[in-house]
Amino acid sequence: MSLKRFVIDITPLKQSRAFRFAYMARTASVLVTGMMLVAASIHLYELTKSSVAVAFLSVAMSAPMVIALLIGGVLSDRMDRRKLMMWSRSVYVISVLMFLINSLFANPSITVIYLAAMIGGAASGISVPAMMSATPALVGRENLAAAAALSGLSLQLGGVLGPLLAGALIAGPGLVACYSIVLVGVLLTPFLLSALPPLPPQAKPGGAAPNRVHHAFIEGFRYMLTTPLLRCLLLIDLGAVVFATPLALLPEWGDKVLGQGAEVTGALYAAPAIGAAITALSSGWIRGLERPGITIISAVLVWGLSVVALSFSTHLYPSMVALAVMGSADTISKMLRMTLVQRHTPDHLLGRMSALWMTQSSMGTALGNLQMGAVSRWFSPSTALLIGGAACSACAGLFALRRNALKSTSSS
Repeated sequence: MSLKRFVIDITPLKQSRAFRFAYMARTASVLVTGMMLVAASIHLYELTKSSVAVAFLSVAMSAPMVIALLIGGVLSDRMDRRKLMMWSRSVYVISVLMFLINSLFANPSITVIYLAAMIGGAASGISVPAMMSATPALVGRENLAAAAALSGLSLQLGGVLGPLLAGALIAGPGLVACYSIVLVGVLLTPFLLSALPPLPPQAKPGGAAPNRVHHAFIEGFRYMLTTPLLRCLLLIDLGAVVFATPLALLPEWGDKVLGQGAEVTGALYAAPAIGAAITALSSGWIRGLERPGITIISAVLVWGLSVVALSFSTHLYPSMVALAVMGSADTISKMLRMTLVQRHTPDHLLGRMSALWMTQSSMGTALGNLQMGAVSRWFSPSTALLIGGAACSACAGLFALRRNALKSTSSS
């Protein structure tokens, strides 16, 4: 068996200059976003000593993001996607400035932290559907699997380096230095996006698009409901993230269970991305995968089992291994879901379908963090992880046992 089969496919980067700039912008964005989220989470935990407060940071970001995603999905199917990305990433600068300025005060405001998260979530909600719906035009539909793997790699490398840098900076120079570096990265992103060509959406075949925003959204939602494969993709991901998202517990896990400080908490946040990055780098096998739906179900099962394993760990390295396996399984599922969504959605609906997918992911992650934080407070962090991981595994089991479009789908 050739080793080349397992090496990540970089064809989109070699063939498309526009995708190279978009990829650099995405990589810079996820790197500094990872730093900012970890910094804000650690800062909130230091101020409140509460995992529930950390979980509400995810809620504060996700609530406006959901509204912005729905609007951004419609706009991505009507306006130039390049312009949407540039303007939304420019607005993101306001969020980072608020985090930075607030950290300069002797008594930082918790309200400002949540408000900054809300603005950042709204800005991201506009840009994400535009980037996802622009990808087929940048690389061609024949290279979507490779583009998804590359996007997953940038996401995970940012997820590895971002938390590690945030933890090291907070433990060393401090929170202000961390936010300052984030600001530089956020300012760089719009300039990279400006190098992209115009990316207008294709017209709807056989007729004009709906005039009203809510009619346009309903059209996209109806397409998702009437397409069994897309419906299954959204449901299985929603089940996984609601039941088994442990990120809100990591500051408490590092502090109370492992007995360590900010640097170790940063390492815990980086662990899922380490596993995901290794998986993305060896993702060449996705090109020849015949039954991607079965692989997605298997990945969600492993995700749940890894969270169960984390619940029994009381030392740093076993905890990191469990989180790395979780990140690896999540990345396999995410790459395949992204490829299938983009492959089975017409261009005039790509913005709205991308928005729907990200909406359920954002809401699910927020709910998952909230339920983990709540169960942890009622019982213990380990109990919350055990219940959540077992529920995620059961969700995958239901999809494996029942007849559905996800099981029967092929790569063709």
